[in-house]
Order: sequence, then C-alpha cells, then structure tokens
Amino acid sequence: MSNTEALNYTLKEWKEETSSSSRQSQFAEKDDAVIWQQFKVGNESAFIYIYNSYFEELCQFGLQFAQVALVEDCVQDMFIDLRRKREKLPPITLSIRLFLFQSLKRRIFNVLKKKSSKLERYAASEHFGISPSQETLMILSLQQKERLEKLDKALAGLNEKQREVVYYYFYKGMGYEEIQQMMGYDHVKSARNMVYRIIGKLKEVFLITLSLAFWNT
Repeated sequence: MSNTEALNYTLKEWKEETSSSSRQSQFAEKDDAVIWQQFKVGNESAFIYIYNSYFEELCQFGLQFAQVALVEDCVQDMFIDLRRKREKLPPITLSIRLFLFQSLKRRIFNVLKKKSSKLERYAASEHFGISPSQETLMILSLQQKERLEKLDKALAGLNEKQREVVYYYFYKGMGYEEIQQMMGYDHVKSARNMVYRIIGKLKEVFLITLSLAFWNT
C-alpha cells in the first residue's frame, strides 16, 4: 500500500469515527493557532478538521501551477509529511491556510524543478486567469458577462506575478502581510505597492476599453 493509499484509508476510518459525533464541530470557532497546536500535540480530530477544511481549496490553488494529477499527489504527500513531522512544525503566525498554501507552492515548485519538464506546467498566460464555470456563465446577465470579458482582457495585460497577486488579494482575500509571505517580498510595503500598481493598471485598461466602446457606438 502506497503512502497516499495508506493516508486515504486512515482518513476514511477517522471520518467514520468522527462523523457521528460533534468532535469536528469543536474546532469551527477556535483560533487557528489553537487548532494548529492541538494538531501538533497529536489530536487526530484536529488533523482531520484541517484536512477537510483545506483539501479542496489547496487542490484548486495548486492547479494555478501544475496539472491536476501532480497537484493531487503533492497535496496528499504534503499532508502525509505534516502528520509525520507534526511535532517539529513551527507555530502558526497568521493562518493555517497561509502555511498550507506556502507549503504546497514550495512542494509543487520543487517537484517541477526535479522533473525539469515544461510540459508539467501550464503556459504562463494561463496562470491565475478567470475561468467561470458554464453554470456561472448561464446565470450572468449580459452586462455582467461584458464586465467579465473586460476584466479578463485587463488581467491578460498583467504579467504572471501580477496576476498571482490579484489572485491572492481579490480572489482569496489575503492581506498585505500574507501576500508578502506568499510572494517572498522583503517588506509588507512591497506587497501594498504592488497591489496599488495593479489596481491603477486595471483602472487604466478599463478606461481605455470604455473609451473605445464609446467611439465605436
């Protein structure tokens, strides 16, 4: 049995054990630092809570960097390592999500570096784009679809790093300090300045788009 299969099997047992009780709900209103500390000292319910809370979001985040099979393997392997090395993990400073995002991004990049294959990564233009589902498109009004198209064009004018910041700030609701850590900036001010520059650039593109629309009417 592989590590991933073993983890899945164990998770299934734990879920069956905790699904009929309220032990998982005990973490819902607790601070991340408390949940993380309980996980570190061996509380399996805390581990299951973290896994259930972030697994899908981590997979979606990982898809910004690599193909689905590689991402799923990285997420599973990351949780295996976290559980095995829990006692040596650092305390949470901002949020569990930030720690997991950083860990997954680093792991994916390390795997891609070892593979040294460009086929494993999406084209740069496809990273951190807007890809609404067909269901979402069906319920959008014509005006909303037009705005979405304008936003997509505006984002296309940004480089990959800028689109990544847009993803963290607007889509994930991260603050400047979290963005600083995700992007590896030396100072929080760098993250703030980047967000301001991006907003300015997006506004500029929107104004140009609106002007062209006016003159073409």
